[in-house]
Amino acid sequence: MTISMLEESLLSLDGEYRESLAHCLVEKKYLSDTPLQLSLGTEKQQKELEEVYNQVLTQKQVNEIVDYISNEMKDDFQYNSFKRIVSEYYNRKEELEINI
Repeated sequence: MTISMLEESLLSLDGEYRESLAHCLVEKKYLSDTPLQLSLGTEKQQKELEEVYNQVLTQKQVNEIVDYISNEMKDDFQYNSFKRIVSEYYNRKEELEINI
């Protein structure tokens, strides 16, 4: 899974979930600045954003990001939808590991 894939899975939810993802990426030092600022920045900044968003994440990194978003959004009315999205990801991952 990549950050781009994770962000894409959040498109069905309010923008607050993608904002929470962006805050996580800056706070956990995945990115040097917000995705919006980097996307509007220099070529070097845009390259940083692209590389981070397309880097394959370890399971630990995915868990860290999901936990961050979960803590930020736990009182949101769409939180159960978010948990279903996360659950579907983990189920697909388990299926892929079984089939290998």
